[in-house]
Amino acid sequence: MFIHAMKFRPWILIPICGATLLRAQDLPKHGPGETLDFEPKLMLDGPHGPPAQSKPAALTEEQLEVQVRQLEAVLTRAEQSAVEGEQLYKDGILAKVEAEDRVMRVVKVRKELADAKLVTTAGQVETVEKAFAARTGSQADLDAANTALKAAQAAATAAEAEWTKAQIDAAALDLKRKRKLYAEGVGSRKAVEMAEDRLALLSGTAGVK
Repeated sequence: MFIHAMKFRPWILIPICGATLLRAQDLPKHGPGETLDFEPKLMLDGPHGPPAQSKPAALTEEQLEVQVRQLEAVLTRAEQSAVEGEQLYKDGILAKVEAEDRVMRVVKVRKELADAKLVTTAGQVETVEKAFAARTGSQADLDAANTALKAAQAAATAAEAEWTKAQIDAAALDLKRKRKLYAEGVGSRKAVEMAEDRLALLSGTAGVK
């Protein structure tokens, strides 16, 4: 599988959402002074993404809790931005792909928040286990901590699946658009191939015949 995947073209990791070409009616102009709340960028994360270059230093329990609160705030802003983006698109102020990027941002932050909560909960379980072993904690505390951990694990798994599906759906939509443009003589065959390769990589079918 890996050998076959390596035969794919080297441009497959180019982000698609912000770079998608649309016809004139799909690309309304920004109003005067209109800017996005963030730079649209579709990240290639999860099991299909590149491995981390270095392992980050372990955070303290307090730092993890701060991280969770920060991500909660980021998620709130992202959700608000996504709602505003949909309205701006309907009003002809924001491009459709930019509104889609805002929705993708929400899904990505949800995944990051679920992951952070899982790490935080796992650390809390470890603390409770040590207290239980030292006979300073109760069985009820340990049971409650383990229940919370299972819930956090389930939430993280669901968020990961949602993010993976969102990336695949976005790649499929981008490929559909590029094929339509190519058929109309506006796009290029290379752009179609790039979109095909990216979808194949995300869906796990790269190199599969």
